[in-house]
Amino acid sequence: MQTSRSRSPFNTRTTMTGLFYLPSLPDEFDEYTSHSPVLPEFKPRFFIPPMLEKPQNPIMDTLKLHNPVAPVPTPLRLAVPTELVSLKPVNIVPKLNDSVWTDAIQTGFARSEILSWDSLRPNYPGRPSPNAFLSEQDSLVFAAARYYVQPPLNDPNIEVKYVTQHELLMGLKMTVLGTSSSLHTWDPISETFVQVVAQKGTSGILLVDDKDEVASASWISGFLTIGTLMRRLEILGTSLGSRFAKEGPTIHAFTHALSTILSFLRESLARCPPREDQASVTLCTVWSECERYKDILVALAALCGRDEHKSPAEYVMLDHTPINLLSLLYDHLHTHMERQSPTIVTAVFAFILTSASREYFHQLSRSVGFGGDSSIKKSARVVGQQNDQYALDVSDDDVEERDEFDSVIDFFPTFFPPNVVDVLPAAQKSLILLRAAEPDHPLLRVSPVPCIVEWFWTWDAIEAAWNHRDYDLISKQPVENSPTDDSEPGLAQFRIFDLEPGGHFGHSLLDDKHKPTPVSTLRSFIEAFPESLHPITPTLSHLTSLVFEGLVQHSSTLSSALLSLFLSPAAPLQFRPHMELLHSYLLLAAPSFKSRLAAALFSDSQGYDADEQIPTSVRALGARRKAPEKRDRSHRWPVGLSFALFERETWPPVGADLSFFLRTVIVDSFEMPAAERDVRSSRETFWVEAERRLGFAIRDLPTGPGHDHWLNPLSIEALDFLYMDYKAPHPLDILITPDILSKYQRIFTYLLRIIRVEHALAAVFRMCRATARPLFPTLTSSHKLLLHLRFIAHSFVTNLSEYATDGSGHGPAFSDVFALAKAHSALMDDVLSACLLRSSQRTAGDVLRQALELVLEFAVLVGDLKTGRLEEYQVAPLLTDLASRFRVKMAALTKALKALLDKDPSSAGSRLDVSSQGSERKPTGGIRAIAHLSELLSDWW
Repeated sequence: MQTSRSRSPFNTRTTMTGLFYLPSLPDEFDEYTSHSPVLPEFKPRFFIPPMLEKPQNPIMDTLKLHNPVAPVPTPLRLAVPTELVSLKPVNIVPKLNDSVWTDAIQTGFARSEILSWDSLRPNYPGRPSPNAFLSEQDSLVFAAARYYVQPPLNDPNIEVKYVTQHELLMGLKMTVLGTSSSLHTWDPISETFVQVVAQKGTSGILLVDDKDEVASASWISGFLTIGTLMRRLEILGTSLGSRFAKEGPTIHAFTHALSTILSFLRESLARCPPREDQASVTLCTVWSECERYKDILVALAALCGRDEHKSPAEYVMLDHTPINLLSLLYDHLHTHMERQSPTIVTAVFAFILTSASREYFHQLSRSVGFGGDSSIKKSARVVGQQNDQYALDVSDDDVEERDEFDSVIDFFPTFFPPNVVDVLPAAQKSLILLRAAEPDHPLLRVSPVPCIVEWFWTWDAIEAAWNHRDYDLISKQPVENSPTDDSEPGLAQFRIFDLEPGGHFGHSLLDDKHKPTPVSTLRSFIEAFPESLHPITPTLSHLTSLVFEGLVQHSSTLSSALLSLFLSPAAPLQFRPHMELLHSYLLLAAPSFKSRLAAALFSDSQGYDADEQIPTSVRALGARRKAPEKRDRSHRWPVGLSFALFERETWPPVGADLSFFLRTVIVDSFEMPAAERDVRSSRETFWVEAERRLGFAIRDLPTGPGHDHWLNPLSIEALDFLYMDYKAPHPLDILITPDILSKYQRIFTYLLRIIRVEHALAAVFRMCRATARPLFPTLTSSHKLLLHLRFIAHSFVTNLSEYATDGSGHGPAFSDVFALAKAHSALMDDVLSACLLRSSQRTAGDVLRQALELVLEFAVLVGDLKTGRLEEYQVAPLLTDLASRFRVKMAALTKALKALLDKDPSSAGSRLDVSSQGSERKPTGGIRAIAHLSELLSDWW
């Protein structure tokens, strides 16, 4: 090691040892070391005490140093035993050898070998204590020990109030009843009970003599919950009563049921301990009595959106509409039954549902005449019992009857069974129609025994309903015959006004002393409520179905009674003749009407020179057309249309002639068969009445570009402006609605197009039948093409005509007239689908229309050749192009039909079923009909 010494301004030297530089020592150090071998002592300027072997909490230690502890209350200070002094630490840093158990061993070893609480007592007499643990000594001794060892912090913002157990129970007795006491007061802002404090801006803590803060708060919180929820529900009841006083009986009944329950809870809580005659009672005893009522209040608060943890700003007002309110009540009751809540909670919710739904069920029963209805409107009556059984006296009152459909309930609470939802709307409408059709029907009479739809819960009531026996839901006894006074039979029906509100004939009239109060009724309901539902109805949904069973049966009977008025052969209102009328005229199924209509609108004449009569009607058989030489032949000949339609040389023909011709067509087609002419039957009466309800009409069609084809007589849409209108009498207009009539009219227009093309092809046949004068005298190939195209077009149109008018079969049974009307509409939809007239079949429908239009264009082209408007050399290339386009269009139609069959999954096997239906034939329509049409066209294309 090398060292070096040098003088510096500070009179120090620096020594370097290896790589480390040591500070230079003063010169005096050499002198000191030369006289004394001992180094000077460096004393520390600070001290760090050793940490104890326990978890450190410097924050709490600092708080204990700066915040004084709360003074120990006098009862606890007097009860502190002298043995607890050894448990109190004196110094901040205890000695390591200080141990409570060491002192206990040293002190009590000579007296007892049991290491217990008694070992700490210097004056131990040798008699053991009741228990060896400190926490199980007298409550006051244990509380004193706890306060002595762990004194609470003294927070100036928290006011601590010590009360005895008796004072606390008496104060809480008032709190659970929803009123303020000397300990707690009601805060209207937060709607909670808060502790009464002496200074403003501070919060309070109540401490029972022998309980700490946590235990005291735990005991008090349950009672505060009861009082808070009781007060909140009372405020809600008052709000509902003032806000929804005129909103209907359902919300009013709910409010009354809620107030009844609160009154019941208040009376029950008032009878709970402590009472004035009780000397001492424990908190456990009081809480065991009040806890069951807390469950009720918590459940009610959850129902009403008034839970304890919610602030008033988070409240949600109940939906006061009957349907939503009843659905909410049912859902909560179902939840408590599924969770197996206490029986008293389930009974309370069953009581609310029963009370709130009573008036709603009553109105629902009246809407279908359950038990009869004395307020039957007789504005519409069946007239002509002798001569006119089908006509109704249609007046302004009938309009009022029809307006009643606006009040028909078509949506119900969510707990209604599906069969109830399906049958009730139809029954409500059936009642209105039955009043109009047959006011004296037996179902419309008042029943001597009132029919009630109401909830029942007891086993006896469920068994009675299951066995179809009458049962008094209030007196819980079988219903006896109502007492009547034989001396005054006319006044017996007014005895119902002597009963209490909601009473029935099965109850005896009670005097004022024994008159049941709402609270007593609720108490009896809870006492009679079973712990579980009857095994016949193990779930609430099964019970619901049983409750509505009588209403469903009556509704079905009512709907069937109305349906029989339309379907029964002996009934005055028969639906079948009207169907025959629509089928015969709007669907052109009557041969007499079809032939007369075809004679009035169409012609298969071979030219202007035919000079044929126009047999539009019996009265018009003598009418003659204009002379051929007077007609204007500069216009193209609209082949297939009657010449009478061009008398005024305008299109469309809207003159008086068309109206007269079409009117006589309907009148002449109503001729009765010879076998029925001498018999004035109801069927004949119907056809006489139908004459004034059926007629032709002209509708306005668009005239814009692409929509004016109906203005051209050469177009396939030339007669689209004409349709047939039928006004069905009331109440048959329920089965023959305007929507259904519009479907008939669309099919009528479609059939007119086919008939027009049929007559045009027939005219082509007439023009080609003269072999001596062929249309193509020099062009043989064109003549052959003409004959071939005529043949395939005729085959196509003939198959299409037979296909469109085919269809028969019997429909299924119907439950009511509205199901019949729905089936009627569905049948017409199937017919529209078969004719490719639905919007979803627009592509195939357009191709079919274009194919028919090409056939009509072919007939018009032959007419131009026949009349000499065009020469054969001019027609030949047009005919070749037309035949090519027709083949392409038919191929496209066949392809479109196959695409429709492939798109529908139900089309598998349809083609095989078409020819093998046997005796069970179904009406033409739907995918089955399209498969049939595809089979008809596949032979050629």
